[in-house]
Amino acid sequence: MLARFVRPLGGLAALCVLALAITLVAGWWYGRDAQLVQLVTPASAAESTLFGSSGPGTPIGSPQQMIIRDAGAFLEGRSDQGARYVSDTYLKERGLYPLQLKTVRFIEWAVAAGFAAAALVFGGLWLLARRQRARGPGRAVALSSP
Repeated sequence: MLARFVRPLGGLAALCVLALAITLVAGWWYGRDAQLVQLVTPASAAESTLFGSSGPGTPIGSPQQMIIRDAGAFLEGRSDQGARYVSDTYLKERGLYPLQLKTVRFIEWAVAAGFAAAALVFGGLWLLARRQRARGPGRAVALSSP
């Protein structure tokens, strides 16, 4: 039954392997610009005078690996952990939503796992179809022994 699908199954398995490779390269390429950043709400001049200057503003959360391509979002200086300061106000005003690197990696590996599973399924069916075709049209392959 599967013998007539040898070529399509082999083609689908090869396409899945190709898509797997493209997914891994695209994920690497997209994540290469990630850097350790600290989102901050910039402090006004009055706040800096009143409370003293402990950086460019109030930190939001902890430093994270993020992909931010707009150079105007970065503020002067770095945190104690070496993270670059990023203005949360600037991002919100322009409607920019930076991606965390861990989100990119999660999607990359989830899609890659799907393509790998599909390649294994189509590859296994392709091998089974080749075996059926090699045995001849009248003989079926037994999947389990009696």
